[in-house]
Amino acid sequence: MAFEWNNIINKVKTDSTSLHMWLEKSTALYDDATNKLVIEVPSQLHKKNLTDKYIPELLSLIRPITNDSISIDIDIKKVVNQKIDISQKITIKDVQISLPLDNPAGHIPYLNTKFKFDNFIVGHSNRFAHAASKAVAEAPGQTYNPLFIYGGVGLGKTHLLHAIGNYVYEKNPQTKILITTAEKFIIEVVAHIGSKKMDEFKEKYRSVDLLLVDDIEFLQKGEQAREEFFHTFNELSNLNKQIVATSDSPPQELKLEERLKSRFAAGIIADIQPPNFETRVAILRLKAKEINKVVPDVVLAFIAENVDTNIRFLGSTFSTMIALSNQPGFEINLDLAKQALKLTNPSFESNKKIGIDLIQQVVSEYYGIKIQDLSSRKRPENIANARQIAMYITRNLTEYSLVQIGQYFGGKDHTTVMHAIKKVDQLIKSDDKFKATIDELMVRIKK
Repeated sequence: MAFEWNNIINKVKTDSTSLHMWLEKSTALYDDATNKLVIEVPSQLHKKNLTDKYIPELLSLIRPITNDSISIDIDIKKVVNQKIDISQKITIKDVQISLPLDNPAGHIPYLNTKFKFDNFIVGHSNRFAHAASKAVAEAPGQTYNPLFIYGGVGLGKTHLLHAIGNYVYEKNPQTKILITTAEKFIIEVVAHIGSKKMDEFKEKYRSVDLLLVDDIEFLQKGEQAREEFFHTFNELSNLNKQIVATSDSPPQELKLEERLKSRFAAGIIADIQPPNFETRVAILRLKAKEINKVVPDVVLAFIAENVDTNIRFLGSTFSTMIALSNQPGFEINLDLAKQALKLTNPSFESNKKIGIDLIQQVVSEYYGIKIQDLSSRKRPENIANARQIAMYITRNLTEYSLVQIGQYFGGKDHTTVMHAIKKVDQLIKSDDKFKATIDELMVRIKK
């Protein structure tokens, strides 16, 4: 198997800003005999962070490019015939991680311009976090200060953090914005203490108008960094400067000093829950629109149904399907979506239940129509009847909601699904022959 590590890095840059930071100085070797990718990184800190936090995400990004059974080892680069004293180590590390004190015009270091409020899909699970973020962006330091956003991996916390920075910068480019992660904050504290440049560090962090810190839970690992962050927090707060932090847990569950937890809790705390089905479909539809691709509703619904906890994996599965569709002879359909899902999640079929795709296949074959007719807007009587029957069976053999069923059948409204179910139910009660047909179809599907 042949592939270029640079290609993988480029994909990582696109899909994960934080992961890219830890891979930027890396190299990789593939062992064909063991189907293992050995990634060599410059330091023990890089190895620990990648191993502890990013292996699952990295696998989900590289498997579509390599193969679905590849494994990863993280190792430290061996330095040959090179003597490095302590001061050199500090200098090298400082160059790698420090953010410029003066931002070049038109650019905020590490601020991802792809993440905007305009392309953040709002649903029930994230509505308050989005509203609070937008309020902060419109009036930094005046409302909701600090803003603390928490939730699981891949739910959109980082997107909102960058969206705030982008909105503020676009509205007022003179605003001093600094976006970082708690990991980088710790590294910078260590580096500046070692090089005796803490005044420079304090000037950098305590002179900003807007401080955005991702993954604040990593402060749990650095005692000196927590002390510096506490004083930075107080200084900015006293000057009415805006602070926004994200975390995987609410402040009270973090292993931080009470004085720091109370600072976070003094503002607004907003959580983000996993997106519901409708929100996941909306996210996928936006992704299709962004790349100008026509993706059938049934395909969007299938991916949304099978990737229900992590927006990153949702996007990774969608991107994998699009990449597969660009090969000669491939088209975007349910089969291709299944292939993409197997690549991003090889075990997704382990607990497979009766799905709408199977119901549609059996019903369409029985009535001699094309499977795509069931999700089309065609109204001939034979197609309309088959569509209503398929909806009825789906409601009775699966746990799909009316909204989900409607999405699978061409984006129909839930009231249309209700009407179909009611009509079929009435026919079953009044027509024994029709009832026998429904029973036969259900037996075929259950097989």
